[in-house]
Amino acid sequence: MTKGKNLDEAPPRFGTNLGILLEMFDQYLVDPSSVSDELQVLFSSIQGGQPTHLLGNADTEKVKRVLRLVDNIRVYGHLTADIYPLYQPKRENLPALKLEDFDLTEADLAALPASLISEQYAARFSNALEAVEHLQKAYQRTIGFEISHINDATERDWLMEQIESRKENHLSKEDKINLLKSLAHVEGFEKYIHKNFVGAKRFSIEGVDALVPMLENVLRIANKENINNIEIGMAHRGRLNVLTHILEKPYEMMLSEFMHTDPLKFLPEDGSLEVTKGWTSDVKYHLGGKKTTTKYGHEQVVSLANNPSHLEIVAPVVLGKTRAVQEQTEGVNAPVQDFNKAIAVLIHGDAAFPGQGINFESMNLSNLDGYSVGGSLHIITNNRVGFTTEPYDSRSTTYATDVAKGYDLPIIHVNADDVEACMEAIELAMAFRQKFNKDFVIDLVGYRRYGHNEMDEPTITNPMLYKEVKGHPSIEIKYGKQLIEEGIITEEEMNNIFENVITELRTAHDKIDKSTMITDSEMLAPAEVTSGYDQVETGVSLERLKQINDEMLTTPESFTVFNKLQKILERRNDPFTKDGLIDWGHAELLAYGTIIQDGKPVRHTGQDAERGTFAHRHAVLNDANNGDKYTPLQHISNAQASFDIHNSPLSEAAVVGFEYGYNLENNKALAVWEAQYGDFANMAQMIFDNFISSANAKWGERSGLTLLLPHAFEGQGPEHSSARLERFLQLAGENNWTVANVTSTANYFHLLRRQAYYLNTMHMRPLVLMSPKSLLRNNLVADTVDKFTSGSFKPIISESYKKTKVKKLLIASGKVAVDLYTELQKTPNDEIHLIRLEQLYPLPKEEIQAIINDMRALTEIGFVQEEPENQGAWHFIYPDLLSMAQNIPVRYYGRVRRAAPSEGDNEIHKLVQSKIINDALNL
Repeated sequence: MTKGKNLDEAPPRFGTNLGILLEMFDQYLVDPSSVSDELQVLFSSIQGGQPTHLLGNADTEKVKRVLRLVDNIRVYGHLTADIYPLYQPKRENLPALKLEDFDLTEADLAALPASLISEQYAARFSNALEAVEHLQKAYQRTIGFEISHINDATERDWLMEQIESRKENHLSKEDKINLLKSLAHVEGFEKYIHKNFVGAKRFSIEGVDALVPMLENVLRIANKENINNIEIGMAHRGRLNVLTHILEKPYEMMLSEFMHTDPLKFLPEDGSLEVTKGWTSDVKYHLGGKKTTTKYGHEQVVSLANNPSHLEIVAPVVLGKTRAVQEQTEGVNAPVQDFNKAIAVLIHGDAAFPGQGINFESMNLSNLDGYSVGGSLHIITNNRVGFTTEPYDSRSTTYATDVAKGYDLPIIHVNADDVEACMEAIELAMAFRQKFNKDFVIDLVGYRRYGHNEMDEPTITNPMLYKEVKGHPSIEIKYGKQLIEEGIITEEEMNNIFENVITELRTAHDKIDKSTMITDSEMLAPAEVTSGYDQVETGVSLERLKQINDEMLTTPESFTVFNKLQKILERRNDPFTKDGLIDWGHAELLAYGTIIQDGKPVRHTGQDAERGTFAHRHAVLNDANNGDKYTPLQHISNAQASFDIHNSPLSEAAVVGFEYGYNLENNKALAVWEAQYGDFANMAQMIFDNFISSANAKWGERSGLTLLLPHAFEGQGPEHSSARLERFLQLAGENNWTVANVTSTANYFHLLRRQAYYLNTMHMRPLVLMSPKSLLRNNLVADTVDKFTSGSFKPIISESYKKTKVKKLLIASGKVAVDLYTELQKTPNDEIHLIRLEQLYPLPKEEIQAIINDMRALTEIGFVQEEPENQGAWHFIYPDLLSMAQNIPVRYYGRVRRAAPSEGDNEIHKLVQSKIINDALNL
C-alpha cells in the first residue's frame, strides 16, 4: 500500500475508530515497530516525515486534538450548519466543533502541515488551519452532511471526497438566470391562484419552492445518464406546481380545475401529456399524469403517480412502477432488469417520513433482489410542521431523516432558501445513485407560507414559527436580489421576469369559458367496466400440459433435489400417466406455464411464496447439497414471456403497494401477491381501500393484480382463519374487482387463465381469491387432467339434481362448501342440493336464479358460511338471495355474531363446525 493511499483512506477511518487510532499513535511514538507497517507510514506522514524524537509531548497531544476536531467537523458539522431559513431550533449539548473546544488556536493549526488533515490537502493548502477552515465551509454551510453512519467504507470514502473537493460558483450566468426564471414561475403560479381563487385548497409549495428546480435538475442529469423514465411519487404539498412545471400540464388545464370547467379541452393535441380520469374523479391535488418531453435533450417520460390522502402510501407503488419499467419481460424466461431505464423520485413530508411505517417497509425493499430499483432519490419537503404539530410532538429524533440511517442511506440537509445549494444536493445524490445504485435522502429544510391548507390560520397553533414566516421574503425575490448584487441581472430585468409569468397566467386564464361548468352528477361507469367478463374458453391441450409438466419436473444433472421432495414432485406425473389428480399447487404451476407460453409474464411474490406457506407450491427448488436455486418455470420451452417469483420480506403494505404499482406499469403481467395467512392482509388495508378497489373509479387507473389470501376455519384460532372476506365484499361495486372462493383445482386453473386473458384490456380488473389451506391436499377438490383441457371458469358448481325432489337448496363457498359436499357424499339426500358458490362478486345471479326457478318443490334456501354472522358473505349476499327467492324462506347457517373471527380452541372449533354442518343438512 502506498503512502498516498494510506492517507487518502485515513479520514473515513476516524469516527468510532478514532480512539483506537489515537491509542496506536501513542504506541507508535514510544516504539514505532509496535504498530503495523501501514500505520508506521501513516503516522510518519502525519508528522510531516519528521523523526519521532523531534516531536515533543505537547506537539503530540496537539496533533491528537486536531484529529479529534477534524473528525467532529466531518461527523457532527451538520448540527451547526446553516440549514434553516428561519425558526432555527435550539441545540443543546452540542459536540465540540470549535478550535477553543480543543484548546487550540489558529496559530497552533497554522504551524502544522495541511497533510495532517489529509494528504490531498498538502498541495491545496499551506497549513492545517487553511485545511480546517475548508472543512468547516464544506460541512457547516447551507448544506449539512450525514455520512458517518454508512458501513461501507468505499461509499463513505467517495462521499467524503465529493464533499471536500467541491468547487464554488460552478453555475454559469445562464444557469443562474434560468434558476431565477424557474423560481419565478413556481412562485408566480402560487401567488396568482392565491389572489384569484381565494380560500381554494391547493397545498401551496411556498417555502420549499426549490423542489421544482431540483426536479428539473434531476431530469437534466437523468438525460445525461440516458435515464429515460422518471417515476415520481408525492403527497399533496406542492403537487399542483410539480404537475404544472415538471409534467408541463398547461396553465389552462390547472386553472380550469379551479373553475370546475373541463380541463381536457386544453390537453395538448400532440399526445405528449397523458391524464386519466375516473367516472367519480378526485380532488385536483391527488391527481397525477404522464409527460413525454424532450425539454432536456432526448425523449424522457416523466410520471407522477396518483396518490390519495394517505400521504406516504404511494412510495411502494412508485417503486413497483419503476421496477416494471426497468424490466424486460417479453421474449425472456426470467426478467432482465436495467437500473438505468428508470429512476424513482419519492417526495416525502417531514412529519410523515418518520411517522408512517410504510416508509420503513419501502426502504427495506431497496436492496432486495425481488424489489430493488437501483437506488431511489428521496426528497423531504420539510416545512417544519405537520398539519399543526411541531417537530417535538411528531418525532423522537433530531431530524425527520434519522430513520433512514438504519438503512445506510446518505443524508443531506439543505437550506431551501439557497437554491444553488439545492442544485448541488441533487448533483451529489444523482452521482451517488449512478455509482452505487443505492437510495439517497435529501432533507429540503424550509417552511410553509400558509397553513396546512390555504383556509387555515396557522398562527393559532404555531405562533412563534409564523411570526418569522410572515416577515420572510419569498425565494424568487431573495434569489433575484442575490443575482442583482452579483451583477448578473438588473432590477428591471428581475421585475420583467416576474411580470412575464403573471402575463402568461392571465393569458391562460382568459382562454377559459367560465360558463361551461361540469354538471355530471350521475357519474356512470364505462360500459367496458359494467359489462363484466364473457365466458372465455381457457382449456389447454393435453399435449401442451404434459410438455409443461415434464419440463417442470426436469432439473439439471448436477442438481440434487431433496429426496423427500423428489417423491412429491414425481407424483405430479400421475395425472398424465394414470388416473392421478392434479392438486392445487400443481394446477397453479400448470396455469402459469400456459400463461407465459401465451405471452403474458407472471410475477408472484409473498412471504414464503417460492415453496408456499403450506409446502404446496415448490416453484423454486433448492439443491440439497449446495443450496443452489433452480426455477423450473424459467426453463419452459415456447415461453414467450418471463416467470418470476420471490419470497417477500415480512411486509404487507409495501409489498402489496409495490405489486400494484408493478401491474399498473406492466398491464400484461399477471402480478400475484400471496399472504402467508389471509389475515396478514389487514396490514395492507389502505392499499385495498385507496388503490386497488377504487383507483379506476377515481383516477381511471386500471390493474389486474391478483391477491391470494388463505382463508378457512380449521381450528387455527382467530388470527389464522379469516382473510376478512366481508371487507372485500363491502368494497365491491361497479365491477371493481372479482372476489372468489374456489373449491376445484380445475376451476382455479381456469380462473387464473381468465384473469390473464383480460390483462391489458379495458375489461381488466383485480382478482381477490380466498385461497385454501387444508383443501390444498384434499382429493375432493383435486381434478383429473381432462377438466383442464377444455372448458372455462365456473362461477358456481352445481351437480345434477332431481328438480321435483329438492326441498332445501344450500349455497356455500370455499371450505365449508366442501364440508357440506363431503357429508352429502357420505349420506346422499335428493331433498337437499348444494351450490358451491365459486365467485362471490360479481354475484352470478342468473345462474343461481335459474336453479331456483327449476326446483319445483323448494321450501327453503339456506346460506352456509363458517364466519360469524356479522362477518363473511352473509350480509352482502342476503339482499340478492331474498330477491331471487321469490317468497321462499331464506335462512342463515353459521356462527353467531362475534367480535373475534373464530374460537381459539381446536376442540371447540370442531364442535361449532359440526353443529353448522348438521344444522344445514337437517330438513
